[in-house]
Amino acid sequence: MTGLDRREFLQVGALGAGAALLNSAQAGGRVAYGVNRNYYNQFTTAVPGTHAVRIYYDAIDVFPRQWPHALPGAWTTLSIRPVPARLLSGKLDSQLRDLLLSAPPHSELTCWHEAGPGNPLGYPHYITADAMYHVHEHMMQLCQRTHVRYGSVICGPALTRKAWIGSRLHWYGFDLYFNSLRYGITSTSTIIDNAKVLHRLDNNLRVFRELSGVRHPLLRVCETNSPYDSNRGHWFTLLSRWMAAHNGHRILTFWNPDRGKYQKGLSGPWPPSDPVVDRLNWLHRVYGR
Repeated sequence: MTGLDRREFLQVGALGAGAALLNSAQAGGRVAYGVNRNYYNQFTTAVPGTHAVRIYYDAIDVFPRQWPHALPGAWTTLSIRPVPARLLSGKLDSQLRDLLLSAPPHSELTCWHEAGPGNPLGYPHYITADAMYHVHEHMMQLCQRTHVRYGSVICGPALTRKAWIGSRLHWYGFDLYFNSLRYGITSTSTIIDNAKVLHRLDNNLRVFRELSGVRHPLLRVCETNSPYDSNRGHWFTLLSRWMAAHNGHRILTFWNPDRGKYQKGLSGPWPPSDPVVDRLNWLHRVYGR
């Protein structure tokens, strides 16, 4: 496949004033595509030239001694869960600095991803908005004079999570999945309502601008997919065009074969259909870095 078919081009083209169709050169940046660690080798084989990966250390206060290096050349977004009281006391500084100093260029870190109202991941009681504000602040200090950029990752509208996100971070991330109730034409539709998706993205951007203090904060999509193979090509295209136009340089797809506890009904198994793989290759050729 060499591009969008006419029907989808018209569909994606109607993006609205807040998200003009800019190509990657006009947008002044390119997108690093990637995947969760489980499928890195398969993904990069199917979409040659991609090299971004999401790696999770979900055990509390458990971190690698050195930056993950089992995937040579990978641009890693690492998620960890330090206990705030121990982190803020400085007890973890030495261990974390060793980890950060071992990281290669293009490394990125986040703590307690998706922490926020409603506690969607079932975090301990001590993960509060105030705790996360200080965690982000402390981690930004630890990342100084290293190759690691630090950011926060939310799930849900940034407008309702401002207290959890952190100010003046290196980057701002969000996990975004297609959900018929939120982004479909109807509650049971697999057709993507562009306006609803772009409304969420544009509102997120306004919050990130306020918290970062800059007009063009660095943005990241740290997990994304659709449970419907039929609309994945359109979903990834819509996100790619918006991200390329708004200083968003990393999009990490997420695949889960059993649609488990945290991604139930939101993703699906790798590999997707051939047309979706073709679309990912096309997007990488157009926007990839």
